[in-house]
Amino acid sequence: MGGLFHTLNVGAESLYASRQGVDTTGHNIANAQTEGFSRQRVNLEQRHPSETRGVLIGNGVFVKNITRAHDSFLEKQINDTNQNLGQSTARFESMKPLEGIYSPELNNTMSNELDRFFNSLQDLSNFPEELTVRTAVRENAQNLVNSFRRIDSSLKMQREDINLRIGGEVGEVSTLLQEIAKLNIAIKTAETTANPEVSDLLDQQDRMLRDLTQRIDVNYYRGEHGMVVVRGPQETLLVDRGYPARFEVMTRGDGSNLHDVVVLDGASHQPTVVTEANKRGRLAGLIQVRDHVIPQMLEHNNEMARTFADQMNSIHQQGFGIKDFKETTGRNFFTLGDDRAAAAANIRLDGMIEESTDAISVASSPNAPGDNVMVNQMLRLKEKKVMGEGRSTLQDYYASYVGGFGLDLVRSEQVKKADDTLTQNLSARREAISGVSMDEEATNLLKWQANFTASSKVITTIDEMLDTVLQLKR
Repeated sequence: MGGLFHTLNVGAESLYASRQGVDTTGHNIANAQTEGFSRQRVNLEQRHPSETRGVLIGNGVFVKNITRAHDSFLEKQINDTNQNLGQSTARFESMKPLEGIYSPELNNTMSNELDRFFNSLQDLSNFPEELTVRTAVRENAQNLVNSFRRIDSSLKMQREDINLRIGGEVGEVSTLLQEIAKLNIAIKTAETTANPEVSDLLDQQDRMLRDLTQRIDVNYYRGEHGMVVVRGPQETLLVDRGYPARFEVMTRGDGSNLHDVVVLDGASHQPTVVTEANKRGRLAGLIQVRDHVIPQMLEHNNEMARTFADQMNSIHQQGFGIKDFKETTGRNFFTLGDDRAAAAANIRLDGMIEESTDAISVASSPNAPGDNVMVNQMLRLKEKKVMGEGRSTLQDYYASYVGGFGLDLVRSEQVKKADDTLTQNLSARREAISGVSMDEEATNLLKWQANFTASSKVITTIDEMLDTVLQLKR
């Protein structure tokens, strides 16, 4: 229906649309530096025209909705690469401190201690009765023992630190799941009101999903009412509508005090252990180093300590010492304790050698202090291939497993850099689509301001025309 009041309504609707445009532009500018914010835009639509006296007359404009500039497929790609980046970053960052345990800059590396020990044995071969030489052998042997034990304790300390970090990551994941579930309810509530657009809530949830995917291996999709459903390792249901699963750690029952990651999703009566099933994300990287890299390094150290002690003992037991020990044999140089699997942690100097250097056996015959046959056999261990089923010497074995760790560390850093580059490229594409351009928003502000001024002019014009009509009655 036409008339001045119809035109006044058209102007009022135009004024509202312009004001909404200014509000949205201001909202974009205010959140230009907000992480995860997607630029919003006002979508206008013309109203259906009405017929008046045989003529179709326009009914102005209305705000159809306010939507965000968002590419859901690109968001999926970012979250997929986030899982790889989280894993490679956590793996590299967890392995990097291990490098210091074997650093060549240390004066007491295993390689150096082995050299010093065998050099002192060489001196003992030349001067088998000298107290200072025997003392040097004992001290260098003790330093070698300390080196085995230092590597063992340092690796275990790093493993315990990673174990604590795993507990922290699980706590963060649990918090994120709860927040995502809360936002599901907020999104559903908002979508049932007159205004179904919840761009800001979706942005918040997307940001949480990016954080979540960097931590664990998950799949997700948006279901009914825009609520997100999140599934974790082994198809565990982590978020369903407003219900988050319990994501926790459980101490293993093997006495190691290490954490297993478990999920109680409500669908099962027993916790689901997902420690090994989780293949990507920060948790996966931490678990790989804790459960595979460090145990392998510990076993190399144990094998080396065990073999070295056994080889030395087998020779030393056949020899004779000096003074009170010149007629006795059968003594060990080192002891490994009852648990041979933990040789590096338990290796010690034999008690007799700790008490007296006279117990160090160098002679093959009793009452022959100048006989150096047995110490020469000990010296041959330096070049003898006793490690890796007779494939390498002690020094070669140490260099091989430390070098292998170094190559693994370099590969981990390269993978991290590659994942980081890919993620940055995808994030740059997202920023190009969803980011706020201050120049563009300034232009939009001028545009909406001009529209608002023009709409105001329509209203003031109609007001003047109404005054004219009222004057006709007078």
